[in-house]
Amino acid sequence: MCIEVALKDFSPFSIAAWRIVIATAALIPLVLGMSFSFPRDQKTWLLFFATGLLYNAVPFTLISWGQQFITSGTTSIVIASGTFISLLLSHFLTHDDRFTLPKFAGVTIGFSGVVVLTGVEALDGSSEAVLGQLAIVAAVSFYILSSLIVRRITGVPPLVMSAGILATSSIYMAPVILLFDNPFPSSPEWSSITALIFLGLVPTAFAYMLRIQIVHQVGTTFLSQVSLLIPMFGLFWGWLFLDEIPTQASWTALVLITIGMVVTQMGIGRRLTTTRQNPNNRKPDQIT
Repeated sequence: MCIEVALKDFSPFSIAAWRIVIATAALIPLVLGMSFSFPRDQKTWLLFFATGLLYNAVPFTLISWGQQFITSGTTSIVIASGTFISLLLSHFLTHDDRFTLPKFAGVTIGFSGVVVLTGVEALDGSSEAVLGQLAIVAAVSFYILSSLIVRRITGVPPLVMSAGILATSSIYMAPVILLFDNPFPSSPEWSSITALIFLGLVPTAFAYMLRIQIVHQVGTTFLSQVSLLIPMFGLFWGWLFLDEIPTQASWTALVLITIGMVVTQMGIGRRLTTTRQNPNNRKPDQIT
């Protein structure tokens, strides 16, 4: 919702860059003030740079660009596809998180919701809306891939890791934005500026630390289930503050995606219960 407000005055690239820079400026003083130290080994910083590109620079830009053509409510529904993308990637990229019948059924039902949402736009001839939705799907895919990389970074406190990854993202974004875009539009509205500040501090800086900690504790697939809440809140806030009226296709997609997540949760819940009861069965390189 804040991205949609900020788009009134800032370009998609500027929004992505500003939220990263603001988050970095907020976290680095915290790291230094709490007497933490940044890692000094090359491997960790290489992982920081890789994660900064895939976790921040690329998906933030894609989401902001995609929202030029679709509403915040539609964006929230498409973001919910993250759960199913996570399951697909985990099935093919790990050795111990394969499809079960509930997972397969949930992925099939959930993706049918995304197809309904995208298909209606395509049939209506709204090619820009379809491109916007595909940009959001691509952004979610980058989120999931980067979460797998985050699992490989060990021995670094979440606050330090968050600040380090965001700092590397700033190194990517700041020079490019200054050369190829205008990060300082003339006479921007206060609502746009406030939306940018909120984006940088809350869903980027603060939430970033929580995401990293949760990824390390319970894995990518479990974390991705928060997508169940995103469409509900996205549609509600869009209706309440932006006068966005959900379409019939949006409601149909929301129902299908929610059912898919519930069915998928049946398989994941049983697996987590088994893992807790038999902790010795958990492999050292398990990602999800």
